[in-house]
Amino acid sequence: MSKLMTQEAREQYLTDLEKELLLGGASFSEWCTFIAKDTETAFIHGADLSTVVMSLACIETYLKTESPELQKQSLYSLVGNETSLSAEEKHLLKKLRLYRNRWIHCSIDDLDDAAILKNESDFIREAEEMACLAVKMLLTALFLNQYV
Repeated sequence: MSKLMTQEAREQYLTDLEKELLLGGASFSEWCTFIAKDTETAFIHGADLSTVVMSLACIETYLKTESPELQKQSLYSLVGNETSLSAEEKHLLKKLRLYRNRWIHCSIDDLDDAAILKNESDFIREAEEMACLAVKMLLTALFLNQYV
């Protein structure tokens, strides 16, 4: 089953998001830069689950590097305590985190090979939608503290 968006459409999606969200300049650690580049590569090449996982890893890294006392906090806590994020952005990050957790922390009871074999296109569509949301929320987080 092929992806819904072409590689070119994914590149354009990222370009459009950057134009929409980056109004000034932004700076973040080299570690975040490395993860963000890898996430972008995964997204452009259709590795949607990888995009979701790495987007959230980068967001967590970014929020933790904002202050040393945040180092031991979970993504859940970091997002909940981030005053620069709107209630809607926090809700979307929670949605992404829960989606990621379905794949990362699945239990044997949650695994249903018949469902994915029978409805693979539904899983592909959902993964692509979540990857689009993930890169949007990644850029939203990385561009929280812009400067002119």
